[in-house]
Order: sequence, then structure tokens, then C-alpha cells
Amino acid sequence: MKRLPVPKGSAAGTLLCLILCLPSWQALAADDVSDLKRAVELLQAQNRELVKRLESLEAEKAPRRPVTLAEPAAKTTRPDPAPQAAQVAAPRTQDRTPAPPAATPRGLSLEQRLTDLEVAKTAQEDAVRSIVRSTVSTFGPKINEFVTLGGSLEITAGKTSNFQRQRSDSIEVSTAELDLEIRANEWMVGNLVIVYNSGTNVLFPTTQGFNVGVDRLTLDKAFVTIGDVQRFPLFVKAGLDYLPFGVSTGIQRADSLSIVSPLTIEAFETRKTSIGIGFGLPTPALGPPGQPVIVPPVRPMAINPLVSALSRQLGYQRPPMRPQAPLPVTLPPEAPPFYGIFNVYDSSNNDIPTRRLTASYNARLGYRLGGHCGRPYAELTSSYVCPWSVDFNVDYSSSVFDSRFLQSEYVPFINQIGTVPGMAASAKMTLGRFLLVGEWNGAMRAARFIDGTGRPVRMMPSAWQAALGYQFDWNPWMDAIGSQGTFVGVGYSGTYGLAGVTDVTTGAPTRVGFLPQSRVSFTAGEWVLENTKLAIEYSHNWDYPIAKGGTGRQADGIFLALTYNW
Repeated sequence: MKRLPVPKGSAAGTLLCLILCLPSWQALAADDVSDLKRAVELLQAQNRELVKRLESLEAEKAPRRPVTLAEPAAKTTRPDPAPQAAQVAAPRTQDRTPAPPAATPRGLSLEQRLTDLEVAKTAQEDAVRSIVRSTVSTFGPKINEFVTLGGSLEITAGKTSNFQRQRSDSIEVSTAELDLEIRANEWMVGNLVIVYNSGTNVLFPTTQGFNVGVDRLTLDKAFVTIGDVQRFPLFVKAGLDYLPFGVSTGIQRADSLSIVSPLTIEAFETRKTSIGIGFGLPTPALGPPGQPVIVPPVRPMAINPLVSALSRQLGYQRPPMRPQAPLPVTLPPEAPPFYGIFNVYDSSNNDIPTRRLTASYNARLGYRLGGHCGRPYAELTSSYVCPWSVDFNVDYSSSVFDSRFLQSEYVPFINQIGTVPGMAASAKMTLGRFLLVGEWNGAMRAARFIDGTGRPVRMMPSAWQAALGYQFDWNPWMDAIGSQGTFVGVGYSGTYGLAGVTDVTTGAPTRVGFLPQSRVSFTAGEWVLENTKLAIEYSHNWDYPIAKGGTGRQADGIFLALTYNW
């Protein structure tokens, strides 16, 4: 049987030699150089041993069945033996991949032995990559000690209709976000979020020269937090952020299971530059961190298994790999049950008159609690009510017309409206694999002004929502419903006093400042791969009746969103 020649130097050996030749490598300590030289010698010895083993296997197989032209080349091609020894090439690494056995049992078939060698080869290649990453990470500044980088990309395809009975199809980059968390010391953390905007949003008007918007990157958040409520009850927060009013935090993928935001978020989401003092009570007692636990993964139940089965039918075979045991993790400590914050924010911009800081403030007071029914988490995997948690909060704003939507839509009338205080109350509850959300936001008194046609208007805007979510293949260690695996959700939201008014600043009477009277959405989603979610949603909207200034019509839309988080 003809045997293919085995190269003396493997890919892993060549890579280690190239790293040894780098000029910057000379700056390493003498003990590191000697460790790598010894690793190369061990690598060569392991290569020779694997060559001998493969030769004995081929010699044993040759008299049984000669190789024909119809046999696949993979049966006679030797795997590269170099990665087998790579796990000892860096004594300081923590790789725990077991080495292949020194002797092959005689009772196994040759095909099974070759399969075992392929599995070992794949595992050792992973070890080589780990060694290279560990080695290269010693070069340059270690910025990851202070900066955590994250973000999100979402592409949404949709088919929609509006209240004017116009239909449209679209594919757009609905989210492109870059998040940076900077922690230079244990008492301070900075957050910076940069987002992409197409320039066609009414909140960001652009020039109309080419009938398209101007793409731009905007600063969505930039704030610093001083303090740690796990060790001290007070903290200070300053910068550009979303003020607490309802369930909105400015992160749609965390605030709701749906693709389209509920009407409460659309109407009252508020982003301002502010300075606030917050608290968390009582301060937890100091103690050692909890014992690490092994959290079972949540499996996707629909799309991922379907694609895997289809790929196998088409002839795809996954490379042989040893299953990796889940690593133990330390669960974060529980947050203090009582919490709150008082913010003073800057409400002025180019479109509204300047207000004093003492007239622009926002506050939140909340309480959260939870339990596990007195049983260990390991015994709750089939429970429908435990563990449970509830988070209830009440918010106050000096003017609801400082929200992004109301401030933008009612700019021509802000001088007449002035400030209209508002309150919000929201509750989030989890019962095992169920998520329940309830919210109400609204003004505390009516706003009065004259619209573009000279008609007196009295409006008291408010919005509410109720939502239900369900998680498949749930386990009690999950951080949030819908954050892994497969989930479904249904939401129903509505508004009051937001039928809109008439504006004539553009030369023709135009209806502005309106939202649907009610909206229902049905959502199904799955994290098909790690950090990758595919979701589909149907949304239906009802407009206000004609007697209240609406059209009395209905509109709907269907959306498909692909989200990648990192």
C-alpha cells in the first residue's frame, strides 16, 4: 500500500518557530524562551510517535483490503500530527484537553482508530489556536483590562401598510450599535454607546437634496457612574442617558420581546443629559462569592434542529469533536431590594425655550423581590411558578413633553404648552418560564394650546401596555426570558389623547403628533446560534375614530429580524 509522505514540520511547529523569530519576541524573559524551546522538542517527539502509530495502522490494514481507485483519499491521507503535541507547547496555559492514549487497543477496528485520531487532531488544533492567542496577547497594551466591547447588529425585512392604505416593502439596518464599558477602577464605570441612523427618522431631519437621508453615527449614550450599591448605598450618575420613565431603558432588545416597540415606549421614551443621585438599600453584607455552578445550556427547539436535520439529509457531516463539558460560573449577587434615583436634566435645545435646571427633574422609586419556593434550583427545572421575581417601580417627570416623540412632534406648540408633569408605573414579573409585563404612563394634567388651524386643543396624553412571554426548554438559571433558546410573546398596548393635531408650518394642513389607538403583536423568536437571533412578528394597529381626529382605519405589518449581539 502506497503511503503519502508525512512532512517533518507540522503547521503548529512552523507557527511556533515563526513566533520565535519575531523581533518583538527577543524582549520576552529568558525563562519564556527556554520554555518554548523545550516545547518544540516535545512537539517533535510527539510527531515522531504519531508517525509510527499511523505506519503501524496502515501496515495492519494493507493485507486485509488493498486500496482501489474508488476509495476516498481521506482513507490514505495522514492527519497532520503536529497539533497533537501543541497542548504542551505553553506550560503556562490552562488547557485541559486530554492527550490521546499511548497505545491503540487491538480490539477496535481500524476505522474506529482513525476516527479517534481525527477527534484528537481536531482537539489539538483547538489547543494550538488557544496557545497562539495566549502568546500574541502578550504584545501591545492590555486594553481589555479596562474596556469591554459589545454591540448589536439587526437587519429587519418588513411588509407594512399604513392608515392611508399605502403598502410598502423594506429591508433595512434597524440597529447598528457599538457599546463600550470603561472600568478604570472599582468605584467608577463609564458607558459609551454609538448607533447608526439612516437620517430618515423624523427625530433626526436632514437635507432633502437627493430625496434620501444622510447616513450618520450618533452618540446614543455617554455617562459615568460613581459608586457600587453592593458595598455602599449611594451612587452618582452623570451624562447622556435615557431617563427612567416606564419600562424603557433605550435598549429595545432588552425592554421587550417584540420587534416593534409597544406604544408606551414610542410615546414616552426620554433621553437627556442629566446628573442624578441614586441609592440601593439595604447594602448586602460582605462575604465571599457564591460557589460556582454548572448552568445547563438552553437548546433551540425549532429552526436550529430543522436546519441540522436538513443538512444531514444533504450529506453534511459535522467534524468529529469531543463534547465540551459546560464550565462552572459564579452567579452575580442579588441587587438590593429598594432602589431609586433623582435626576436633574437639561431640557433645552434649539427648538424649545431654555428652562431652568430646577424646573426639569425626574425621579424613580422601586422595589424588587424574588424567591425559589424554598427548593434548590436543580429541583425546579420542571416548575411553572418557581423561581419567581417581581420588579415594581413608580416614576415622575416634570414634563412628559420632554420625551423624544412628543417634543419632536409638538415643537410648533411647545411655547404654548409649557411643562406638563407626568407619572409612570410599571411591573415586571417572572413565574418560572413565564414573563408578565404591565405598564401605564401618562400626564397628570391636560395640555392646552391652539393648533395650526386656530382650533383650541386640550389633550392629556397617556399610554399603557400588557405583555406575556413564554420560554421553551427553560431552566431556572436563565437571566431573562427570551435571552436564549426559543420563545414566543404577545403584547397589547394602547394610547389615549394622541389622535394628533393639525400643523400648517409646511404650507399645507398636516396631521402630526399621532400614534395608533391600540396595537397588538405576536412574536416568535429563536437564538439559532450563539448570540444570533431570528425572530418573526405580526403587528396590527387601530387608528382613532374620525370623531376623535383619526381615520378610523387599520394597518398591519409582518417583520423578520436577524439580530447578532456580541
